[in-house]
Amino acid sequence: MNLIDIIKYFEMKYPKDLAYEWDNVGIQVGTLNHKANKVLVSLDLTKAVVKEAINLKVDMILTHHPLMFQPMRKIIFDSPKGWIIKNLIKHNITVYSAHTNYDVAKGGMNDVLANRLNIKSPKLLDIEDEIGRYGEIDEVDFSTFINIIKKTLDIDNVKVIGREDKPIKTIGISGGSGSKHMYEAKKVGCDVYLTGDVTYHSALDAIALGLTIVDIGHHAEKIFVEAVTNELSKEFTEIEFIKSTVDTNPFKTV
Repeated sequence: MNLIDIIKYFEMKYPKDLAYEWDNVGIQVGTLNHKANKVLVSLDLTKAVVKEAINLKVDMILTHHPLMFQPMRKIIFDSPKGWIIKNLIKHNITVYSAHTNYDVAKGGMNDVLANRLNIKSPKLLDIEDEIGRYGEIDEVDFSTFINIIKKTLDIDNVKVIGREDKPIKTIGISGGSGSKHMYEAKKVGCDVYLTGDVTYHSALDAIALGLTIVDIGHHAEKIFVEAVTNELSKEFTEIEFIKSTVDTNPFKTV
């Protein structure tokens, strides 16, 4: 079995044409015409992840966040990205990325998040952008809800914007940077909206809207690793899919 067999299945579930225009999904480096024995799954592609892949002798790294968003005019081996590309080629490791197409697709990022948080009958949050989910959970107080988020998504801390003194029943969620969808969350009556990378001015806008937001950070999307590894392991039992153990979160709490 070749890498192309894995990708044919993956693109059937999460078609590339669902990705936003600014995104760069699909094969990033290498070839899919290669025998598939081991595949490493990671949220990001860093030097540490590449070193892990080399040590494990994998044939492909499947990531959520692409290695390249913009065209590269030069590949300098002494630069971080140049080092990554050089070593991927040297060790014959293919890189494939599924980003906003995985976010948007049914069964992808936002459905995984919704299922993890036990949202009942999740609905599409932003119809125009076809992203995000919302629905009801068993009602809890705010502090209990925060503890549930931390435990369920395996994150140490969150940022809270807005009121913390109300019970939580209807929640909205959008993985990654989803500030722009907070207006839809307000419109559909969410008690709280979960997303990442909320800017200072977006936070002020949320307070003006009367919407509580919990910024879970972009790295909460690490659930991609477990979800994709489990899915592909069941579909391709003869191939070893390995969850990366590298913590790619660039932020540390001190």
